[in-house]
Amino acid sequence: MIGPIFLRGELIERFREHLLNVPYYLVIHQGISCVDNEMKKVCTDEVDEIINQFVHARFPIVCSAGSKSSIPFWDYHLALQYDEEKRTATICELLVREPNQDHCRKALLMAYYLLVNPKTGVERIQAPMNLSNLADCKEFEDIFIEFIPHQNITYLS
Repeated sequence: MIGPIFLRGELIERFREHLLNVPYYLVIHQGISCVDNEMKKVCTDEVDEIINQFVHARFPIVCSAGSKSSIPFWDYHLALQYDEEKRTATICELLVREPNQDHCRKALLMAYYLLVNPKTGVERIQAPMNLSNLADCKEFEDIFIEFIPHQNITYLS
């Protein structure tokens, strides 16, 4: 079974090893949009930076493939931080595999439905990129998408 889990404890080292061996697109890295990056295996220093971002994130969400799978982690992972009022979760890391756009959509939907609710107090998700094209996707028809062009920020609420 594939499911989102928070990256904690012994899972951190397994995730680190996975990132060293499996190529990903770094779509958002350290809060900066990198949509033009190519899919690649990241070097040890980059993996350490990514792991650090996940470990210190309020919501370090990785997609686990389940204990019976030969692949420990799936095709998209993201780490989010709170804003000052703890109402907006801002994406600081987003890693995806092929197909890039499809997995970006799935990651954003996963984060939205996992975090935007009364239990977490999160009211919206902020991404440092233009996601206005998602408004045409059926999966996003119930989600309000607001793109702020001069800041290159999209809010999902």
